[in-house]
Amino acid sequence: MQIGELAKETGVTVQTVRFYERRGLMPPPPRRESGYRDYGEGDLRRLKFIRHAKGLGFSLQEIRDILRTRERGQCPCADVSKMAERHLAAAEAEIARLRRFRRELRQALCTWKQKPTRDLPANAICVLIERTMNGGRNHGRKKSA
Repeated sequence: MQIGELAKETGVTVQTVRFYERRGLMPPPPRRESGYRDYGEGDLRRLKFIRHAKGLGFSLQEIRDILRTRERGQCPCADVSKMAERHLAAAEAEIARLRRFRRELRQALCTWKQKPTRDLPANAICVLIERTMNGGRNHGRKKSA
């Protein structure tokens, strides 16, 4: 099959297939006499695997490592489990951070709705945000260093 067919079958663009080839995720395919790339069922399966692994949060480097381990005739499942555990821990930490952010933003909105903004000082940027800054509590995201 040609590159366009492969791309269509897997839901990626032709440029994505070429990118994966340049990055070593897809092996260089044989070429027809016309110069067109010629892909087979193995390429289709591999590209579907790459897409699915990306959807599960694996990086391209991790996917490359998994594929190389398999190409050496080894089972990469133990490494994949370790990677997945790291991704799960990171996802859970991000969910916890977002829950804290949601709670703090909800509190800030409640405060803002209770206090009028009629008498604005001339030097105020946004009295609502400034009011919660000066309230002694951090109602937003933590500042980056």
